[in-house]
Amino acid sequence: MKIIEELTIGSYETYKSYLETGTPSVFISKKTGFCRYCQTQFEFDEGYHYADNYPIYSRIFCPICGHLSIDNDIRYSSAENKYLPYVANLKLLEMKSKVILKINYKAIQIIDKLFMIKVFDIKEIYAFDIQNENVTWKRYIDKEISDDLEIGYMTDYQKLMENTALWFYDIKHIVRKGTTLSQFLRRLRDLIIKKEKNVNGYTKKQVYISNVGFRHKLFANVLNLAHKVRFWDSPNVSYHDNFLNENFEKDIYTLMKKQNLSYNKASFKILSLPCTRNMEKHFDYKYIFLLQQICEIKNTDIANILYEYYKNKIEIEINENSYYCNKEEYLKNIQKEVKTICNFYKLFILKIYKNLKLKQLLENKSNILLDIMNLWHTANNKIKKNFIRHKIPFSKAHDWLSIEVSKQADQEIRFHISKNIVNRFNLYMMNTKFQCSCINKYSNLKYIARQMKNCSAGYKNRINNQLQLVAISDNTGKPKILLEINKDSIVQAKLYRNVPVFKDNLMNNLVIEFAKTTKLKIATDDVHMKQDTELKYIA
Repeated sequence: MKIIEELTIGSYETYKSYLETGTPSVFISKKTGFCRYCQTQFEFDEGYHYADNYPIYSRIFCPICGHLSIDNDIRYSSAENKYLPYVANLKLLEMKSKVILKINYKAIQIIDKLFMIKVFDIKEIYAFDIQNENVTWKRYIDKEISDDLEIGYMTDYQKLMENTALWFYDIKHIVRKGTTLSQFLRRLRDLIIKKEKNVNGYTKKQVYISNVGFRHKLFANVLNLAHKVRFWDSPNVSYHDNFLNENFEKDIYTLMKKQNLSYNKASFKILSLPCTRNMEKHFDYKYIFLLQQICEIKNTDIANILYEYYKNKIEIEINENSYYCNKEEYLKNIQKEVKTICNFYKLFILKIYKNLKLKQLLENKSNILLDIMNLWHTANNKIKKNFIRHKIPFSKAHDWLSIEVSKQADQEIRFHISKNIVNRFNLYMMNTKFQCSCINKYSNLKYIARQMKNCSAGYKNRINNQLQLVAISDNTGKPKILLEINKDSIVQAKLYRNVPVFKDNLMNNLVIEFAKTTKLKIATDDVHMKQDTELKYIA
């Protein structure tokens, strides 16, 4: 066993600063802080300084002695009772077919409920077994083993965050003795690349990732190296993208060993994706949900255009709106939109509108395409045959189907909506000038569709306890507004011929008042909200 690199961070000397030794001045565990200078504890306003592990204000004054701590001078954990590294020694060791990263450190544990401090001797061992393509992480607390995990999977980030010393060290953290952390990481990368070539005969790969900030770059890159040792032919990991379940890569690993497959081939098999050159070209962890939808389109050129279009759209939207964009919700909406486009392509483009350009399809809002498909599935065979025979233009498909489906004779159907939901939405407003009614029968739905010249008749098979339509009529009984409500949110609000309600100030205010009265969120651009209203909702 040969020592390749070694460094020491921190010192036990009380009055040595972070800039001198790399020892933090303040240790914080969720809502309790400990100042190294005055050796006292204090309450910490977590919400004021940190959000989702990210510092809002990276400067803290000790409320007892007044010492100012900045950036890496603060050792912070968002959870209680974590082991916060104090003084640490990192070693990089080389064996014949293994690489070992060993971390020995003193750790402070702040026990919030007892308001006390404990100190522990901790040892961590990252063992990169190059020959067997396996990586393990072990942690010993006061010489007793507490954790023994197989790592090298994308889910390691969530498992090990705040549980390993590497999490707490910025790549630019001050080192008291030895090389820098950046150089230490470089030596680890070079050593693993060399071993992969000498032991397994693998060619050199790009194994450095930059898609994380300085604060956790060391941690993320060590985990990426573990991932590469286990899956050398895989792409580098893209962190913070929650798209796969915990066992996904474990299943890949098992399949690779069992059938002697490459990482991509095993991945495609588990994801039910075709293993084609085009699919390998576009394979990206972040966009697996796109690939799964778009691969159903057999036309490679069309699939490529759709993939690039939505990939660029996602990157632009998330980057430009990173501060207020709910990424998870946004990606769910994109997934629904892509599914709608693909289904519409298979149902209409391949069979009816063969000359329709993809650009025309993408320029339409997905809810319009979804309406056309719902109307088509609701229409009887006579309407469908007339639609094809008369060659209804794409631009008129929505309105034509809306009218024809509303005319077709059907047996009465009562929608499965519970009484409490119906009663919640059945009310009078503005001193009985307007009546709100939850549509619970198909005959009522067709009447609304005819009166308002819209596609609501296509909702025949969709209305239930989750999705409802509410009509708002004037005191003569004439429908003025139709609302689509989904999971306690108004997602559409239309006037006659699908005009959004914000075009009429009175109707716009009426919908806002209805939402307040029924305690609904407004999640549509059809309604214009005042900036000070509590109902404004960014979808």
